[in-house]
Order: sequence, then structure tokens, then C-alpha cells
Amino acid sequence: MDTLSAGFWRMWELHLSEELNEELKTQAEQLASQLSIPVSFSSNQALTQKCRASDHQGMIAKMAPFPYSSTAEIIERTTSPALYLILDRIQDPYNLGAIIRSAEILGAHGIFTGTDEQCEVTSLVCRTSAGAVNRIPVAEVTDLAQLCRELKDSGISVVGTAMQAPDILSNYDFRKPSAIVVGNEGTGINTELLAECSHLVRIPQQGETESLNVSISAGIMLYEASRQRKFS
Repeated sequence: MDTLSAGFWRMWELHLSEELNEELKTQAEQLASQLSIPVSFSSNQALTQKCRASDHQGMIAKMAPFPYSSTAEIIERTTSPALYLILDRIQDPYNLGAIIRSAEILGAHGIFTGTDEQCEVTSLVCRTSAGAVNRIPVAEVTDLAQLCRELKDSGISVVGTAMQAPDILSNYDFRKPSAIVVGNEGTGINTELLAECSHLVRIPQQGETESLNVSISAGIMLYEASRQRKFS
């Protein structure tokens, strides 16, 4: 319903369960009518068979390709000081959705993803993000290293994480324009992109497990940025 209400990501078809309560049915039909989206009704079982999942909550849709923003659009709509997230080869849709959710909640102005070995924004990513993909712009960028150079030229610091970094996360001043880089689940930030970082920080760890899940790392970085900007 969130994606339907937002009207951002085009739906080609909307399928509703006959078992939805009347209020939800009416609301969904009205929104779909306003957006010229054809609506059909099926049983819960039929919807489960269509989408091969049982967590559809009585609504499924056939979606158009995700409407990525351009880099220029994200930069133009950014209020100062900028806070961006750069994603390097995030491959798990659950991780991507969780990262997008955290970025939207914690005040990031936009997300840049690569095109090589990168999970695209799909309906699964949308569900995992709790609809946040409709509220924060996401751009696909063919050359993330070049993007980093352009951001630095415009006065935005590029901040990456490395376990051996001398500075801990809280020592970095996120009150200034910043772009946080988050790397691949298995290999982290690639060498070329790591070399483009203005600053490297580490998240202090106390346990013996080697590293945090990438979506958790991104959430911690974004929370620290949000905390500093709100309370400093």
C-alpha cells in the first residue's frame, strides 16, 4: 500500500485479495484508479502462487522497472550539509533493502549504487526497505571512483571503513558534507574506491567475530552522522 500511495514507482497491474477488508479494498481501488492502474481480485492462495511468497498481505503488483534518479537530480535537491551513501557491490537484496531503510530514516539525502555486481532495486528490496525506496532517491553510477572524485572536488568528504583505520567512527566530524562508502558483503570496499576515500574510520568492536553485517555497518555509520548533526 505504501508504494501505491507514494505513486513514485509505476505499477502496471495491481492484484488484490478477495479476503482484504472492505476499507483497504476501497482505498486501494481509489488510488489505483487515480493512477490508471488496472485492478483484479483473486484468492489469497492465488496471490501466493503468483508471487511465490506468502507475505504479500493481500496485495501484489506487476511493477515497471525501478525509476532510478540521476546523480545530478540527487545533488540538485540536496540541502546542506550533504549526506550521501555510496554502495559498492551490495549483492543481497535483504541487505540492500535494510540499508535503504536506514538511510531514509537517518536523514541521508541520496544513495549511489554501482552497476557492476550490484543488486538492483526490486520488489523484494522494496518490501525489505519498508517502502523507503519511494522516499529516498537512488542513482545508478557506472564509475563510483569518478563519482568520489567529483564529490571531493565539490567539497564533500568521502568516508570509508577499514578495520585497520587509526580513527574510530565517532572521531570523524559528520557535520560537514560527507559521503559514506559501504562495501561488498564478502570483500568490502574495492581497492580503487578505497583509494578515493578522503578519510578511513573503523567501528570499534569488542567481540571476536571478524566483522559486522554490511547493513548493520551502514546503519551504525548513518546513525553516528545523524547523532552528530542533531545533537552537536
